[in-house]
Amino acid sequence: MDDSAEPWVRRLRDGEVPPVRGLVLGLLALSVVGALLLWAEALHVEWVAEFWDRTQRIGLLVLVPPALLVAGPVAGLAAWWASRRDRRVLARIRRADSPVAFHLPVTAPVIREPDELPDPAPVLWTVDAEGLHGWSSRDDRPVHDLPWQRIRRIDVATHRVRGGVDEDYGLWFATDRGHVVLAPRGALGRPSGIAAAKLQVLARVLRALRP
Repeated sequence: MDDSAEPWVRRLRDGEVPPVRGLVLGLLALSVVGALLLWAEALHVEWVAEFWDRTQRIGLLVLVPPALLVAGPVAGLAAWWASRRDRRVLARIRRADSPVAFHLPVTAPVIREPDELPDPAPVLWTVDAEGLHGWSSRDDRPVHDLPWQRIRRIDVATHRVRGGVDEDYGLWFATDRGHVVLAPRGALGRPSGIAAAKLQVLARVLRALRP
């Protein structure tokens, strides 16, 4: 399986930030839908009352429209901020003029075990022949280095969730001093975490980059 052929993997390899305008417009459209639903409910209160009489459940009608109204601007602002921040960090990385084989954006704060990573925690890691380098949102140089010679194993981090089901949530690096868990984001310029199914792909990509 050639993981590097997948478009999202290529974007991380090349340090490409997907356009944020379409995402923000789509999220704002959700807010418009929420506003229209609220307006419709205000004009037809009798429908809401009739729904309550039939089902005794009104939460869906009451909660969804305001949730859409609020979530759109909040998520859109978060996406815009993440895109702007990652572009600034990428500009610093490129000014450093060192070869980068892969970019690994992570959620902040990074999960730290043991607590040896700096504060502020890295929001973006670069991968090269020497290892992984963590970049914060404010510093012109990496704030943390994780050399390949310290890494013993790379795997997917899993924890037990409600119902006794194991859930993948990050990348697990066993080192000579303990272990570090990174929680990747889905793409550069995006605030949300990555889908669990893609964590196995990232683990294989990082193992392949290891000298």
